[in-house]
Amino acid sequence: MHIVTRIASAAAVALFALGGAAAANAAPAIPLNNGQETTDAKGGAHGMFRYTIDGDQFCYTLDVAGLTVAAAAAHVHSAPRGEAGPIRIPLIVPNETSFHVEGCTTVSDPAILAGVQDNPGGWYVNVHTSTYPGGEVRGQLK
Repeated sequence: MHIVTRIASAAAVALFALGGAAAANAAPAIPLNNGQETTDAKGGAHGMFRYTIDGDQFCYTLDVAGLTVAAAAAHVHSAPRGEAGPIRIPLIVPNETSFHVEGCTTVSDPAILAGVQDNPGGWYVNVHTSTYPGGEVRGQLK
């Protein structure tokens, strides 16, 4: 996992470099917390999420601290604030309670990335744990 994260990190760092085309398309930092989740998650976990879209690449940086148990998964879902929605983009995260990860994933359906770009508020990112399989922390994209 760490090797994949490091390789993906190098690609993400290159995309986030100042002056790059992807940096101009970077979304603002998105806070994650329990209060945005629809699962009644508790525990005080929190984090930040950033993403860029370049062609069919969805690149991200995800920082999370204080999960109740190790992360099981993370995804970008389509749904407005206060609603749960289907998984659209899987993200790679380590099996830890606090972490920093950077990566890129290829999204084969251009409608998904167009949807994120056209209406980011209709999408959210969340991190799932065994304590809260529906999501422990969430942040609505912007």
